[in-house]
Amino acid sequence: MILEKLFKEFDVDTSLVTSKEAELFDNSFEKILVKRNGFLIREGELEKYSYFIFDGIARCWTLNDKSEEQTFWFCKEGTFSMSNISFTLKKKSDFNVQTLVDSIIYRIDKDSVIQIYEEIPHLKAIFDDMTAILLSRILKRNIDLIKYSPEQYYLLLMAEYGSVLNFIPLKDIASYLGITPQALSRIRKRVF
Repeated sequence: MILEKLFKEFDVDTSLVTSKEAELFDNSFEKILVKRNGFLIREGELEKYSYFIFDGIARCWTLNDKSEEQTFWFCKEGTFSMSNISFTLKKKSDFNVQTLVDSIIYRIDKDSVIQIYEEIPHLKAIFDDMTAILLSRILKRNIDLIKYSPEQYYLLLMAEYGSVLNFIPLKDIASYLGITPQALSRIRKRVF
């Protein structure tokens, strides 16, 4: 269930793990429900869990030089939260991760991750490949911000997120695009 959804998001062949291994992986997680606007981590905290977004969406943000919230990433269904950086590196988070809707989240602690890698050793290589894919997505976002106008980038965002975009507040989409909500409204009028 969790592994299957993750593999689908990253276009990984599900035959790389057996059904028994997938079940072992899934059973290592604890299901939690996080209300809209709930924090998975706040800036300055050390993450104790790795979070998988099973159903819902979260945004990653920090305060800019004007003390305004600046959204820089959306953690969508089928992916791990970006708070995994704090979790993996064992360092305080440089940003906040906050749900945008009521969300079903699965979490796992460090000991359970170590145990999974001991019981399913080849899973580490699969996760290393998925981490490379994620880094590629982050790099692509940075390049797209340079390469495309806000309107073009908004169209790309619509294609990537589809109907999920309807659940993201316009102020957060505007922040993600690096524009004002008013500029986003003008773009939306032209697009629709």
